[in-house]
Amino acid sequence: MKIKQIPEDFIVTERIRLNFFEGKNSYFKLKKRCWTTLNAITRIATNLGSGLDRFGYAGNKDRQAVTEQVISIYDVSKDKIENLNIRDIELTFLGNGNRKINLGDLDGNDFVITARDLKKKIAVKKKKIKNFYDEQRFGMKKNNHIVGKALVKGDFKKACEIIGLEVSENNYINALRRVNKKMMRFYIHAYQSYLFNKVLEKVDNYKKIPVPGFLTKFKDKKIEKLYSSLLKKDGVTLKDFIIKSYKEVSSEGSERDAYVNLKNLKIKWDKDELNKGKLKAIVSFSLGKGEYGTVVVKELFGKGI
Repeated sequence: MKIKQIPEDFIVTERIRLNFFEGKNSYFKLKKRCWTTLNAITRIATNLGSGLDRFGYAGNKDRQAVTEQVISIYDVSKDKIENLNIRDIELTFLGNGNRKINLGDLDGNDFVITARDLKKKIAVKKKKIKNFYDEQRFGMKKNNHIVGKALVKGDFKKACEIIGLEVSENNYINALRRVNKKMMRFYIHAYQSYLFNKVLEKVDNYKKIPVPGFLTKFKDKKIEKLYSSLLKKDGVTLKDFIIKSYKEVSSEGSERDAYVNLKNLKIKWDKDELNKGKLKAIVSFSLGKGEYGTVVVKELFGKGI
């Protein structure tokens, strides 16, 4: 099975409720192709000569995809945005409001995913699917969580080396502070996601599972034991998620559904025009926020079908 053979094979549309008022935050629909959300916003900010702190968004969207989401930009004219010309990025003005859009504000995402290179039609039934964080969380080099672990352990030298930062006078914290703060938090979240996945692999029939952080209090002994074992192996404690030298990227932890909230599943089969003699399945469905469409498709069709 092939997913994302071309960007149009992976279409994501964000669901978000907006309240429009007179305000200095302008809301735009961002449609992008072959950009991560952060890279797209960074390019927009650069072209505007603006700081990233003026921008808000509710979720990180895939690079190898065609995605639509809402972003907010503080104190910028509509005309200035609409005059931008950036390849594979479209910005459409929606209105104004009095608040910045923040991570987690979305309700969920609607997906249309084309699974290609399939040998035969199979009967696909909706079933319980574990809510793993998928490979996008861990980066192209699959090492975002390793950077996050280094940050949590206070090994800032290692974090700088993995990211590839230039460091002056061995001041590793200063080097890290030059990285966008949201990206630094993303590294921490990647490590938390890695730990969550390891625990989820070993348990069944839980509704929610903690994502560990400095405020995590375990209610279930089995879950606590699994996390304790993983953290001990890494030489980490929950208190270490308070990054004393860089408190702004500390993480208190959260909870996450153990199974995805899969709705409106539909599948259409057709000949695969990109892979001779094979079939493709066009799969549409809706998920809650922070849930991965790739996880659903892999589970429905199997990685090796």
